Amino acid sequence: MTLAHTASRLAPSLAARLASRLAGAVLAASWSAALTLTLPAEAADVRAAPPAAVHAATPKEAPALLEARVLQVYDGDSLLVRGAGQRPYGVRLAGIDAPERAQPHADASRRALQALLHGRDVRIEPLKVDLYGRTVGRVFVASRDAGMAQLRAGLAWHFARYDTDLPSRVARRYARAERQARLQRIGLWRDEAPLPPWEHRARMRGVTDKGAGAASRTARPRRRPTRSGWPPARPSGCAPAHRSARA
Repeated sequence: MTLAHTASRLAPSLAARLASRLAGAVLAASWSAALTLTLPAEAADVRAAPPAAVHAATPKEAPALLEARVLQVYDGDSLLVRGAGQRPYGVRLAGIDAPERAQPHADASRRALQALLHGRDVRIEPLKVDLYGRTVGRVFVASRDAGMAQLRAGLAWHFARYDTDLPSRVARRYARAERQARLQRIGLWRDEAPLPPWEHRARMRGVTDKGAGAASRTARPRRRPTRSGWPPARPSGCAPAHRSARA
């Protein structure tokens, strides 16, 4: 067999092999180009999406301060305020408990808070809403904590029962302010054994419960409201001034 004849027989097979290899190289090059084009876009998407841990690690936002003007001071720890464009609402100073109206030093406590807050613009740090619909929180006037002022003047008790409503550092400061007033024997601490208002309220509830049966037999019929609107409506969130509104 001649060399020319052999070459003519091998040429088709070599051409087929070369064509197959060339096709494979072209296919591999196209896949590489496709991956090169798509990877940057995918990487950009990964960078744009924040990880869930970022949101999980975000600290809880502090409650926004409310701005209002004091319309009335009811006693040594409760007042009536109104914000811009709002209806009046009641506010209870958090962390303290002032003497009840029937107790000694109640009037002095109310007058001190009135001198500090009445007619003034205040900032309120709301903590919760109580059963009477009042906002319970710390009240500041010109950066002065009204509750702390009452404690330092010896005109209120530190209401340790509700310490969980306050930041722990604030609760400790309130407790320390009461201790200092006790040691200095100022305000209500001039008395030998002043009765805490929560005990006074408990005693009054006991007296009321014992007399409830007799009172129900002699009670007069309740007056019905007239067209003139009696009894007058109280502002929303404000406890009546003539009754205790504390736990």
